[in-house]
Amino acid sequence: MIPPEETQEKVISKSAKEPWNGEFYVSFGHGKERHWADARKYGYISAGHGRWYSNTLNMLEVGDRVWANIPGTGYVGVGEVVGNICRAEKYQFNDFDNKTVNELSTEGNYSTFESLDDDNAEYLVPVRWHDTKSIKSAFSETGLFGNQNSVCKPTTPKWSHTIERLKTELKYTNN
Repeated sequence: MIPPEETQEKVISKSAKEPWNGEFYVSFGHGKERHWADARKYGYISAGHGRWYSNTLNMLEVGDRVWANIPGTGYVGVGEVVGNICRAEKYQFNDFDNKTVNELSTEGNYSTFESLDDDNAEYLVPVRWHDTKSIKSAFSETGLFGNQNSVCKPTTPKWSHTIERLKTELKYTNN
């Protein structure tokens, strides 16, 4: 695989550039272990099972706006980062009695996270969702931005188009 920084550069160099609008794209890899219903309910995004996947989460800071997309499914949420990156099984959810993901009632199977070394661990970033959609209601149409990185800072006209479309599909707030 191509390192995330190089991938972003290659994508950008093939198309027109524009200034980054300050909004982050998030690719949420929904599956048996990492489940969108849990991220939606408990307020987070996550990535892992290799540094290549989790490193881009380090780009996010408190206050950043994120737009979540499940590849092959569609856009499912917009929110604001409210905390720092943390190993998933160590993060304590304040709004849920400081329980960890392994102590919560979840759709995903997070039990294997503790046995992973730091390079392969699952990491999460807490998010206050402004609006979310179920997987069945995900928004997708031809021409929307997509990327293989867990997090990226798009600078293509396609990203501006995507944000404008998403603002009509998800309850977007400037707060």
